[in-house]
Amino acid sequence: MLFRVLGAVDVVRSDGAPVPVDARKPRVLLATLLLHAGEWVSVERLVEALWPEGAPPSAEKNTKTYVWQLRRLLVGEWIDGGRAGYRVRVAEDELDAHRFEDLVRAGRRHGDAGSHRQAVAAFAEALRLWRGDPFRDLAGPDADAVKARLVERRLTALEGHAAALSALGSHEEAVVALTGLVAQHPFRERLRGALMTALYRAGRQAEALDVYDEGRVLLDRELGLRPGEELRQLHLDILNQDPTLEVGREAAPARVCPAQVPAAVAGFTGRAEHVERLDGLLLRADDGQPPPVAVVTGTGGVGKTALALHWAQRVRNRFPDGQLYVNLRGYDPDLPVGPGDALSGFLRALGVDSRDIPQDLAERSAALRSLLAGRRVLVVLDNARTAAQVRPLLPGSPGCVVLVTSRDSMRGLIAKDGATRVRLDLLPADEAGDLLRALIGERASADPRAVDVLVELCARLPLALRLAAELATGRPAASLADLARELTREQDRLDRLDDDADPHAALRSAFSWSYRHLPPAVARVFRLLGAHPCRELGIPAVAALTGSDDAAARRHVDALVQSHLVEPTADGRFQMHDLLRTYARGLAAEVDGDEGRDAALRALADHYVREAAVAMGLFDPVDHAGRPAAPPSARMSTRVDAVAWLESERANLLAVAEHAARHGDAEHAEELTAALWPYFHVRGHHDESLALHTHALVAGRRRADRAAEGAALTGFGVACERLGRYEEALRHHEQALAVGRETGDVSFTGRALKNLGVVLRRLGRHEEAERSFQEALAIARAIGNRRGEAAVLCSLALVHEASGRHEEALRHMELALAAVPDVDNDHALVGHLQANLGLVQLRLGRWEVAAKHLGEALAGARATGNRDLEAEVLDTLGELASAGGDPGRAVEHHHEALALTRRTGDRHEEARAHDGLARAYAAWDRPDDARRHRLLATRRAPGARPVDGSPVKVDRRG
Repeated sequence: MLFRVLGAVDVVRSDGAPVPVDARKPRVLLATLLLHAGEWVSVERLVEALWPEGAPPSAEKNTKTYVWQLRRLLVGEWIDGGRAGYRVRVAEDELDAHRFEDLVRAGRRHGDAGSHRQAVAAFAEALRLWRGDPFRDLAGPDADAVKARLVERRLTALEGHAAALSALGSHEEAVVALTGLVAQHPFRERLRGALMTALYRAGRQAEALDVYDEGRVLLDRELGLRPGEELRQLHLDILNQDPTLEVGREAAPARVCPAQVPAAVAGFTGRAEHVERLDGLLLRADDGQPPPVAVVTGTGGVGKTALALHWAQRVRNRFPDGQLYVNLRGYDPDLPVGPGDALSGFLRALGVDSRDIPQDLAERSAALRSLLAGRRVLVVLDNARTAAQVRPLLPGSPGCVVLVTSRDSMRGLIAKDGATRVRLDLLPADEAGDLLRALIGERASADPRAVDVLVELCARLPLALRLAAELATGRPAASLADLARELTREQDRLDRLDDDADPHAALRSAFSWSYRHLPPAVARVFRLLGAHPCRELGIPAVAALTGSDDAAARRHVDALVQSHLVEPTADGRFQMHDLLRTYARGLAAEVDGDEGRDAALRALADHYVREAAVAMGLFDPVDHAGRPAAPPSARMSTRVDAVAWLESERANLLAVAEHAARHGDAEHAEELTAALWPYFHVRGHHDESLALHTHALVAGRRRADRAAEGAALTGFGVACERLGRYEEALRHHEQALAVGRETGDVSFTGRALKNLGVVLRRLGRHEEAERSFQEALAIARAIGNRRGEAAVLCSLALVHEASGRHEEALRHMELALAAVPDVDNDHALVGHLQANLGLVQLRLGRWEVAAKHLGEALAGARATGNRDLEAEVLDTLGELASAGGDPGRAVEHHHEALALTRRTGDRHEEARAHDGLARAYAAWDRPDDARRHRLLATRRAPGARPVDGSPVKVDRRG
């Protein structure tokens, strides 16, 4: 006997023959019993199901009649009756709903195991059992819950069937099946992900990315949500053409497995109880629980980092997918590492291209969780200050373990995130003695009394004990007893200067012991390394800070490393423990004085200004307005060298500019801003560009320098325009223009007018933009600025093109080309002029001429690696193909442009690509695709609105 519930219960099969259940009431009765197959159902519940609108007086009698009718139809003892009511006895394989569930589970098992042919068969058989809505004759909460579960399982079967088809190579078949399902269930992300995968495997990468964008827009517009982590990771994999998406590559290839945890400290002893508690994290990780988090807390110098590194290295083999580490510098007075920077470092370590790292903190955090899903990774977050600094760095799925060290108790992390606190106190006396004996060797074993004295002098703090041991090994001729007497005298001296009876007094003593035995030149380097504002320095910067050459700087730093007063980093730079840094900074103020310290910091700023000028001269040899003169450099000779240096020193450059602005060194703050902001602008570091100009603005206003203030306001405006914050950009440019007019700086006034006109054009205020450009043009011509003249003429042409004045636009483009001072050296400007000239010729219907200019612009963009310009030209080529009646070719060009904009982050050109795709698909008679891209274009273009259902008109970039 086979009972069917996947549809109305109107047919029962007995020995292969159908047995119809035609009458509605017996059908509802049977469906109710099957809903609770194997369970007793009371007569009262059966009456409610049979007469939901209200039962007649004869309801119970009629129910018994319907049971009798069913028993006549269903030959055999299928329905039992008793005082508890009635029940239907069904074996596991006699109810198609049960068979359906079993087949879906089997299909998923086959799919997970890579047996895709068996998965297709199981899912297909399950779907063949489905007929219409399950239990459609029933109503009520019980029936609704079962219906919802079965419908959900059917969608799971459809997803699994399509995914298995795609894995077998039947991509187009999978695409056809999934496209309709996504249309019916637009908010179901697994369906959308399956369609994206099938499209990608079918060689339709751009369409797969469009499916993601459509879902992202719908979620944002309808629900105010973002796509889930799994779908965002799939989007990232498709962008990166991850080989795991390819058919036949079910087994994941070797992943990037970072090993960032530094080496364990030498001679680690004791802390057995704490190590055992941390080992408990491994059991929780193995149980499939959420990622366990442990917070090692205690005072500075108590050995938190030493314990964390010792345990991390001890269990590293339990984390085959890698170990991530970051020093968050939570107690550094100037430069704690923000969670966004830490996430960026983690994502790069896990193989994400820097260009694909999201700008938004929440998106970076989600990207990390996606990458760590299903992986066993140890995450060590050293020296954290607050729970807010830690939370974005936490993984979200089982298998990972997080270890945090902090002087703070992290109550919020423990209360809200379930972290385990592991508190470190001072070392027990015997363990402290063991540490000294392990570090010093036989001399310590021969003089146990001196060891006991040293343990007490160091207050049983591991950091102080290590410094004392280093001092002892550095003076092999002295006895430990003599050393202990000397340190006792030093301790007494410091105690008289500092009344704080806390463990840090011992640290100050230990620092003093180590410092006093440094040669004078090395001691000065130590002091100045505590005074600079950067996170870490390379040898050239140390040489500049200390007024030495690279060789001497290397010798001095090596001596400090040997004394454990400075730590080397993985990339060959050097940093200090934050307690040592505070101590060194105090010594610099005491020994070198404000004058000596400030002179060293000015020399460091000079170094960064010089190197930045060299780097920017290689990066952009043409645009040098306001840039300091660039002397030759042995460290940089190519553009690649320059980009590498600028990226590696970006944080230090910002720190030096900020320090200069805050401490009255306006010259360096402004020079660094003038040199660097074009790089930040081109590379898309717009938030950092805003920070850079903030420092310059602070410096300018502090000394009432209106010209410097105007330059900073201009930079603000340009960064805001790139970020799509047009109203803010407009306000900043208007203020900059007011400064230019007030100071009488004609050249600056012209630049401000040009920048103001760009924003006005963006806002669709074409008449105002034209007036601003005309005034800027008059200034450029009056002062003989040919490059500025060409740029303004190009912007004017774009205003005319947007207003439909194409002949006038052509005239201005030809004048712009004639104004370029040196074609051979200004490839970027010439490329933009050629691209815009091609656009204007297209509007005039001169397609062959347009194609020539666009081809030259495209070749130039690709030769110089200018992806922004390349995307712009591809979009214009797409418009040219549409105008020539070749929508297929247009789609190719616009999809190429769209792929580029996803890498560059150019939202304006992204909107233009979607707009072009909407037009091309409409001409190709694919209205659904056209509507999707029209919606996406509207979302990307600020202030744009479709008119009469036509594609959005997107303004162009100047």
